[in-house]
Parts: sequence; C-alpha cells; structure tokens
Amino acid sequence: MLWLLVALGLATAYFSLLDGWYLVRVPLAVLRASLLQSPIRDLLAEQTYVGRVLPSDIDLLLHMNNARYLREADVARAAHLTRCGVLGALRALGAHFVLASSCVRYRRSMNVLEPFEVESPEFSRELQHWISYNEASSQKLRAESGLSSTKDQ
Repeated sequence: MLWLLVALGLATAYFSLLDGWYLVRVPLAVLRASLLQSPIRDLLAEQTYVGRVLPSDIDLLLHMNNARYLREADVARAAHLTRCGVLGALRALGAHFVLASSCVRYRRSMNVLEPFEVESPEFSRELQHWISYNEASSQKLRAESGLSSTKDQ
C-alpha cells in the first residue's frame, strides 16, 4: 500500500512540476505517426496533425495558454518528421533537430477538450525551386562521379 502512495505522489509531482503531459504527448505522437499513419516520402507534402486541448493546457482565463500552441506545433513537427523518415535518419546519425525560429498568429481562443488541427505551411515557389535545384544538382554530381543514386537501391 505504501508503494502505491509513493507512486501516486511521484506521478503527481511529475505531471504538475515537470509538465508530464508534454513529455507523454511527443512519444505518443511519434508512435502514432510511425505505426498507424502511412509514410510520406515528400518532405514538402502537406500534412495535418489532429489533437485535443487538455485540461493542463488551460490558463486562468479558461482558454488554451499561448505557450501551449507552440508546444502543439512542436508535437506536430515531430509527427511530421517521423512520417517523412527524417526522424529515423537523424537517430541513425546520432543527430537532433532544432527549431531555429517560429512565428505564430493567434487566430482564436480554444477551450478545454476542443479538437484542433495543425497543418503544415505552404512552401513558397522559391523554396520549392531551391530544393528541386539542389536535388537535380546532387543527382548530376552523383552521375558524374560514378556513384549510384540512393533512390535506385
């Protein structure tokens, strides 16, 4: 019985002091993206992450705290990188991904248990052109060097 009280106390401290729901959401999102959703090979493909506002996301004004919007975007980013295969490649290399900057436009208030969607942004034509140019240049360099493309293997 004592071990149950200790475990309950540790769980309470974990979820109240260390924001445990966030630390549970990311691994669950990665598992859901890797096991239940189909992989997407195009990094620029539009993706949607579906979530729900939890009671721990609510502030004193009874709507979703502004910092929680960014956290949900972070969870959606982890799911996006998992579906594209980037997260697996980063793990294989022993690397990590870092968000350099973000810009948020708060459009409306969200209440407890309200469902929401995080959509990937549309990429500009300049970015798409730059990516296709670099991909074509890389393929040309591989062909000139005699190395086979990793896509052919």
